[in-house]
Amino acid sequence: MLMTKEQQVYKQLVKVYDPELDQPLTELGFIDHTKIHDDQVEVVFRLPTYWCSPNFAFIMAEDIRTCVSRLEWVREVKVNLIDHCASDEINQGVSKGKRFSESTSQFGASDGDLDELRRTFQIKAFYAREEKLIKHLLAAGWSNEAILAMTLEQLHELPLSEEGSGMREAYLEKKAQLHHSGVQAFTTPEGDALTLEGFSDYLLGAKRTRLSMEFNGHYCRGLLEARYDLEATGTEMS
Repeated sequence: MLMTKEQQVYKQLVKVYDPELDQPLTELGFIDHTKIHDDQVEVVFRLPTYWCSPNFAFIMAEDIRTCVSRLEWVREVKVNLIDHCASDEINQGVSKGKRFSESTSQFGASDGDLDELRRTFQIKAFYAREEKLIKHLLAAGWSNEAILAMTLEQLHELPLSEEGSGMREAYLEKKAQLHHSGVQAFTTPEGDALTLEGFSDYLLGAKRTRLSMEFNGHYCRGLLEARYDLEATGTEMS
């Protein structure tokens, strides 16, 4: 069955993640609504507080515009951040293709174009996604030695459950974003090999990163629900 234009837009928005939390804006409740007129799309989004970091907000606005613009029938995308201290600056900057520093200088923006910040968040997300997948494999009976010896080809071919397949896809997506070129399935964010001696400590550090991100996600959900009087949609951490 063919998807409506609205369904196509939301399918693209599912791919837009909060950079700090590594969760889709759609799941977090950050997408307020969309407006579609012929080949023009407006995406209205909101954040948990009036003072949420402008650089995080700018990244989300850029990613919304990029993802929705990939639809063949879309000719114009308007991103509309509402109820935020830098709404006007971010909305205008993103619509005109400006850099963050050009759009929000009054908020103390750096001279960079957010690439370094994006990479920092990609590394944190890599740790979190890798730890979840490894935890899943350990629960399925895989040994530390087998996991460390696994190649990317072997990981691709593993018969996993639907949940496990989702974890694998998410992890490999982040691994690709970090431009890893080796054959090992599980490495550091820099692509270096993991050792058996340091594996437990590595996993513990990765788990701490994941739990911190998940806690922040719950906190942001709570703030958003309180701000806009929404029904609670939180999930459990483990």
